[in-house]
Amino acid sequence: MGIFKRVKDVFLAETNELIDKCEKPLHMVNQYMREFGVELEKGQRALARQLFIEKRQAALIANAETAAEKRERQARLAVSRGEDQIAKLALQEKLLEERKLAVYREQYGAIQEQTKVLEERIAQLQAQSEEYQHRRLLLESRVNVASSLKELNQRAVAFRTDGIVRGFARAEERVLLIEAELEAMNRFSAPAKRSAPQYLDPTLTAEIESSLAALKQPLAAEPLPAAE
Repeated sequence: MGIFKRVKDVFLAETNELIDKCEKPLHMVNQYMREFGVELEKGQRALARQLFIEKRQAALIANAETAAEKRERQARLAVSRGEDQIAKLALQEKLLEERKLAVYREQYGAIQEQTKVLEERIAQLQAQSEEYQHRRLLLESRVNVASSLKELNQRAVAFRTDGIVRGFARAEERVLLIEAELEAMNRFSAPAKRSAPQYLDPTLTAEIESSLAALKQPLAAEPLPAAE
């Protein structure tokens, strides 16, 4: 039963440990599954031979029963005819057949027990085969995930370099510059904003105050409207 222990050991091994081995884990498991399949086929062939032996033993029992019944009829016929010697010979043959029949039936019982044990073992092997097939699928999924993560981690490590970092920084600065230029173009492109700035130039304060006073003089000279 060494093959079963080997398959169990492989399935219980951690996926990360399997990946680091020289042999690919799925190839290992596939090989063990093939060996397991060979053992299962041997068991099935043994069961087929056992069923053949059982059927052959059943045929021997049937033949012995038929022979004993035949000798019984011959003895009765001989007695009815008064042929006692022939009747005795027939009864002797009947007893011999019955003794063989007893042996055949005992052997048949032992064969049936062996068949039952073998059938139970085959059923167990089939259940184990189904279980290992399912666990193989799970292992395949684990290996695929672990391998993918390992590859991604390796790629991530490869990208952790100063040159790449500086490159991303330059790219981000370039995007910020483009966004700033676009914002500046939008801010000063509208005519209303150009004719009505939102700030005062300190160098023009005196001229602005003088012009404002000049604008206010005509308004101050006009009489106020009379109250109604």
